[in-house]
Amino acid sequence: MKQKILTLITALLLVQICFASALTITSVNSAPSEVQPGEKLTLNLNIENDLSQDIENAIVSLVLSDATSSIPFAPYQSSNEYMIEEISKDDREKASFDLIALSDAVSGTYTIPVQISYRLANETNRSSQSLGVVSLIVNAKPKIDLSSENIGLIKGTKEKLTIKIVNSGMGESKFLSIKLKQVNGIKLVGSDSVYIGNIDSNDFDSAEFNVMVNANSLSSIDLPLEITYTDSMNNQIVEAKSVIVKVYSAQEAVALGLINKNNPFLIIISIVGLGCAYVIYRKIKKRNKNKRDSPQ
Repeated sequence: MKQKILTLITALLLVQICFASALTITSVNSAPSEVQPGEKLTLNLNIENDLSQDIENAIVSLVLSDATSSIPFAPYQSSNEYMIEEISKDDREKASFDLIALSDAVSGTYTIPVQISYRLANETNRSSQSLGVVSLIVNAKPKIDLSSENIGLIKGTKEKLTIKIVNSGMGESKFLSIKLKQVNGIKLVGSDSVYIGNIDSNDFDSAEFNVMVNANSLSSIDLPLEITYTDSMNNQIVEAKSVIVKVYSAQEAVALGLINKNNPFLIIISIVGLGCAYVIYRKIKKRNKNKRDSPQ
């Protein structure tokens, strides 16, 4: 009876030792840490031998095809298997894989099962083990470009400034807002920011600002703009942009066909301009007369 008990205890201890000893992934890193669809990365796994013996001819495999889930990665000019000739006990070795994200990959975090088969030193039979899973990130990023839809602004007038917002990136931009900052040459009339919302990949939208253009503005204004949005992985992005817009006098605008010369608004501008010129002329004439009449 005692012998049977000792045999059972010994067996249980051996089972515990076998389960306690294993190959483990001690660290994982990928370069870059996340990719866009169609981009390449290198995945590095450090594998430690916690077994009581050296192992030989270890084959580390990434399980990239799974009937239950879609994994949008494939080996790039390589294999999904990596051979390690030997891992000494209590030592570690690195397995590297060159991968590419598929062109139709959707943004997200993907888990990839890792398995290994190996042979214990001085033995002929192979053993296999599941090492667990590693994670890779696909982030289809938006790319936001801005331009002015105005052919030009006219000095001394209140204008509606329209900014076109184009998403030429692979991912959607979410919760996008755009802000026009103060700049010499124009004055904001109303809100300085516009909320747009979501802009899909290869799509566009526009934002309008009411501005008053100074009469003495330069012929072009570099508009400072700030856009704020989140990408597909909910990372908030703030970007400073600038758009150059041309500024014309009323006479230049007529010559360019931007406004009709019979436009009542142009007539008002001309009258105001002539009135200002007349006032300035009268002041200069009066100052000169006072100088002549003053005693020497």
